[in-house]
Amino acid sequence: MRVLIVAQGGADLSPLEALLEERGDTVVHVSRDVEVPAAWRAGACPLVVLDTRDEGSRVPLLRALRSLPGGNAAVVLLVARRGALHTATLALEEGADEVLAWPLDMEELKLRLGMAERRSLRRESRAGVPFGDALRDTLLAVSPVPTCITTLVDGRVVAANDAYFRAFGYTREEMLGKTTVELHLWDRPFDRAQVVERLRQHGTVRGADARYHTRTGEVRHTMLFMGLVPLGDEPHVISFFPDITPLKQAEEELRRSEVSFRTLIQSLPDLVAVFDRDARVRYANLKVARALGYSDVRELVGKHISDLIPPEDLASADARMHEALRTGRNALQERRMVRCDGGILHVESTTFPLHFDGEDSIVSVAHDLTERHQMQARLRLAERMASVGTLAAGVAHEINNPLAYLTANLSFAREELSHLPGPGEPGVEPEQSRSLADAQSALAEAQQGAERVRTIVRDLKTFSRVDALEDSIIDVRQVLDSTLNLATTEIRHRARVVKSFEDVPPVRANESRLGQVFLNLLVNAAQAIPEGAPERHEIRVTARVGDAARVLVEVADTGVGIAVEHLPRLFDPFFTTKAPGVGTGLGLSICHNLVTALGGEIRVRSSPGKGSTFQVLLPASEQPRAEPEPLVMETPAVEKRGRLLVVDDEPLVCTALGRTLRPHHDVTLATRAQDALERIEAGEHYDVVFCDLMMPGMSGMDFYSTLLKRHPDQARRVVFLTGGAVTPQARAFLETITSPHIEKPFAGRELLSLVQERLARV
Repeated sequence: MRVLIVAQGGADLSPLEALLEERGDTVVHVSRDVEVPAAWRAGACPLVVLDTRDEGSRVPLLRALRSLPGGNAAVVLLVARRGALHTATLALEEGADEVLAWPLDMEELKLRLGMAERRSLRRESRAGVPFGDALRDTLLAVSPVPTCITTLVDGRVVAANDAYFRAFGYTREEMLGKTTVELHLWDRPFDRAQVVERLRQHGTVRGADARYHTRTGEVRHTMLFMGLVPLGDEPHVISFFPDITPLKQAEEELRRSEVSFRTLIQSLPDLVAVFDRDARVRYANLKVARALGYSDVRELVGKHISDLIPPEDLASADARMHEALRTGRNALQERRMVRCDGGILHVESTTFPLHFDGEDSIVSVAHDLTERHQMQARLRLAERMASVGTLAAGVAHEINNPLAYLTANLSFAREELSHLPGPGEPGVEPEQSRSLADAQSALAEAQQGAERVRTIVRDLKTFSRVDALEDSIIDVRQVLDSTLNLATTEIRHRARVVKSFEDVPPVRANESRLGQVFLNLLVNAAQAIPEGAPERHEIRVTARVGDAARVLVEVADTGVGIAVEHLPRLFDPFFTTKAPGVGTGLGLSICHNLVTALGGEIRVRSSPGKGSTFQVLLPASEQPRAEPEPLVMETPAVEKRGRLLVVDDEPLVCTALGRTLRPHHDVTLATRAQDALERIEAGEHYDVVFCDLMMPGMSGMDFYSTLLKRHPDQARRVVFLTGGAVTPQARAFLETITSPHIEKPFAGRELLSLVQERLARV
């Protein structure tokens, strides 16, 4: 038997060669792989020994050997080192027959050589059976899929079964003898080159995804299986073409369906997430990532639900998920989620079980409630502001009543004291003079305090007019003064106020709403300054003409300042840098909306540790501010005495007015409008009727309406007293009648001058 030994670099295999020669075998020894083809052409070798003791792979040589004529019939023995037999694994998988362990055991070697000789004889006996006759025809006939045999070199069709011809749409005569390239079977020409190269390298091709053309041009998909077979003296290729076109179409439909599904899920306005049974995120749409502050969905996948909700809500959420898995029912509830920056997101979530991607899962579909919560907060704030405004108006009204008789009595007392003998006059003791002077000083100070209260109440009434939506021409300096009065308590323990008001044109705005803007900026400035050192801090309030001839109001503080990263979000609703419970995050947002609605602009400059400066720029009004005409009181040379009726439900107001008016006029007092009406009905006539607007029972409005019907002459003599019209109906009433009205509290001289002016018309 002819034996080929391939030992790289002439490695010593002399024990093996000696045994072979003893057996009478012819040994052909080569030391380089490239010498194998030449040695084979000199004569085929039924037994081949490959030395694999070095680290190089013998797989390429084995494949080349099998492709030689008769190479498939050769028995190949591998020589590998003991303890490292695994190095021959790849070669055995590629078709080597046995492994000889080195150093050789002579008994084992004799046994293995005998087995190799018998195996070679069996293969030689089968070599006389020509492939393609019975075996070929049987294989093609029984194959259930399109099958063909082609030449290895150019892919010429040698034989094929009927399923093959039907698959491609050609007749047997049209395909036999033609190459697959000539028939244009391959969808892409380079596909065949790649498949043939894989076949040469590995000897087989298993499950390659390939596309081919039928005779009509239809593209079909196949899962290609190929192997080398001997046919005659040349290696050929047998190929199996199971048609997987329906499967590919189903996959494509599934892919399109999945793409459509994902596109649909990504386009939904809701937040959709899928959790596994361990409550970890398997899938989420982009809305979830953006709502929670992530830039990519992949940052969410794998996160546990405990990473997405507050710790105190975890037990409830876990119970809901397990309930949904157990019962299969939907669970709807409001839930809080934690953003990546630690913020809280409120959602309304529905959870239900779903078999997702082959596993039992929980789907959560959530609707972001942020806008709803913001709207509810705005409504609550609007209701609070309306309530505060109503409360402020009511408080102002209630304060004005006692303030009216307080100022009237103080004025009366000072007037009376002025008539007493002064220091140095006969009969006045020094002790009495000092007491009298102290009493006058005390009354003067009390009157100053009452006047201060009167100013505060007036400013409070201005701020409380939340229903006065009409804009008017106003002076921002007056609004700033009123607002500073209201903010005094908040500011005085933190900083000193520095005012710098230049001559500025008027603006068209709603006085109370503009006051709300300024008050918010002043309170914010005060809260940015720590308490306890007002001498070291200041809040500077400036009014001047800014760019584009706009009116510029500036509120600057020396407080803690604002971080640079917070400035872009400063006017966003619900964004606040204050501690929890101190701010709602709506104040600056509302200021921005109010100023923008006026056609203005609000700006901010700030540096941490150096304070902040807010600027409000408003367009100047083209109309000048209408100054109220001063009330001209004609003072006659001689006071005229008249009959006066005072109607007020506050007894002390009546008493104070009586005390002020009685030295000069005949005064009748009434604490009920019904009593006053009965007096007039009984025939009493009055030159001037002072009547409170808001009274229990019959109001001043009802009293006036009754007089207008029954005693119009007396109705024309009514002067209304009001501590603040606290209802829209009262304000509308005052705007429609011609009778004058005066605001409580009022000075005694003002009241007496008004009486003389009214008597002059009688």
